[in-house]
Amino acid sequence: MKSSKLGKNTFCILVSGTAFALLGCLAVLPAYCADVPEKQPEPMTVKFAYFNFGKIRAGIPEVANSEAIRINSEAQLRKDVETWNSKLIKMREEKKPAAEIEKTKQEAQAVVRAKQEALAQLVESANLSVRVRVAQAAEAEARSRNIDLVVDGQGLYAGGQKVFDHGVDITQAVLKRLLAESDDKQKVPR
Repeated sequence: MKSSKLGKNTFCILVSGTAFALLGCLAVLPAYCADVPEKQPEPMTVKFAYFNFGKIRAGIPEVANSEAIRINSEAQLRKDVETWNSKLIKMREEKKPAAEIEKTKQEAQAVVRAKQEALAQLVESANLSVRVRVAQAAEAEARSRNIDLVVDGQGLYAGGQKVFDHGVDITQAVLKRLLAESDDKQKVPR
């Protein structure tokens, strides 16, 4: 009897000790999990600038050209859709078999979908190209002026007033670099 009583006491002590250890760990664990920086942020001086991507985009001739291509492509796509729709209506009026109409409809959808995807890729490619060129020009302007941080003023959703009050507007300088780059490309013989 004594051994079973001793075993129960030992078991109770072990369980309560384990419970206290777990509770202790749980009490301390959040302190280790908290996202606390190893050192506190220090105030520092940063020169920053901003630019207006919309104004820069509007001032680049290649953007106007790609926009014209996009508009023409969309117009052609609309014409193609109208042509296919007319063809399908004509087939229905001529009482063509349903299978033939369905086949033509599937073909039309495939052609239009392919043209839509090509148009989307064209627009995406043009936009990416412009963004890369603007980023490179902004970086070059920042280096030339010893600016630490450059942001797109249109992309600020909070805290932007401090950027505008204390930052340097480099919109025109970036646009000037891009236009000079475009002129240089046009002068190079191919």
